[in-house]
Amino acid sequence: MQLSRGKITPHRLFSVKDLGLGNPEPHVDRVIHAFLQIGEAVAARWIQMPKGILFMPVVPENPASGAIYVYDRQLQEFFLLSFDGPDDNLTAQDFAQLFSEYSLLQYAEQPALLQVQFSSPGSA
Repeated sequence: MQLSRGKITPHRLFSVKDLGLGNPEPHVDRVIHAFLQIGEAVAARWIQMPKGILFMPVVPENPASGAIYVYDRQLQEFFLLSFDGPDDNLTAQDFAQLFSEYSLLQYAEQPALLQVQFSSPGSA
């Protein structure tokens, strides 16, 4: 099956420790809000699961400025999900399409999948 934006690739960005924050559990919303403040963004989408959070920040004045991120609650690390096609000018409608098409919920349910893809041979 051909996917609309090509291959999806996770990119590790940084950890909670890199942000200079303490352990966010059980109030994980604090670390997500700290992440959002970096880009002066708001969360247009936020799906929180026991092991991970899938979210899409956007700049408030530009609804077509989103990108998709996963926060791994166990490793306390942030990942960007990038595509072969455009991936940093997404809208809420794009998120809904990509969520279904790429089965994005799996990354919030099992963020360890990001590590498998991240460390596979030939990935960068």
